[in-house]
Amino acid sequence: MSVITISRVYGCAANEIAAKVAEALGYEVVDKELLAHIAAESQTSEEEVAQYDESVVSPIERFLRALVKFGVPKEAIAWSPGPLRETPFLLPTREQWQREGSKFLDHEECLKFTQLALKKLAQKGRVIIVGRGGALVLRDFQGALHIRLFAPLDWRIQRVIQVEKLTPEKAKQKIIAEDKRRADYLRHFYGVDWNDPSLYHLVLNVAKLGIDLCSQVIISAARNLQAL
Repeated sequence: MSVITISRVYGCAANEIAAKVAEALGYEVVDKELLAHIAAESQTSEEEVAQYDESVVSPIERFLRALVKFGVPKEAIAWSPGPLRETPFLLPTREQWQREGSKFLDHEECLKFTQLALKKLAQKGRVIIVGRGGALVLRDFQGALHIRLFAPLDWRIQRVIQVEKLTPEKAKQKIIAEDKRRADYLRHFYGVDWNDPSLYHLVLNVAKLGIDLCSQVIISAARNLQAL
């Protein structure tokens, strides 16, 4: 077993479980650390990569970015309402496109570099990849174990309240927003429902099993598969 991918809903202790599994197996956990790998591949900054991390572009932003990319004069969008013109879309200037060309990131470019970074990490081996569609990118990678972690909303609300010190309402709003963002990412770029159990080797309910038992199940599965 050389790589483990973990798909997770927000607030289900995925990082804690990943850390326990990594410690037992001697693996490296890659979650936010992936931003550095993507930045290296794309020759951009981690801050720029973070703008596109596990997110999709809206149709309006895609349209506006295309206007800038292909050199349409700024006057072409002067007709738009004030609120649209003032919305902080992640739009490069025409000069940036002309100077940096395809090195200037957008969602599709970031996806390409994300996939490249994930494949290189998998080839290196002994790594746990959290999120970023790892199960889809590495679906045909020999020696990969794909895990899905979930828990009921109420359980996750209580955990986020405890860990992040949020109010119940703020915790619920954050969970729903993060789940939607991640689900939309996989649906948009890979055309899948992230709840589809056929995408994974194991689907574990953290609320029912607990953090320690989920970790032990993954460790056992990895060791047994590696022995095959």
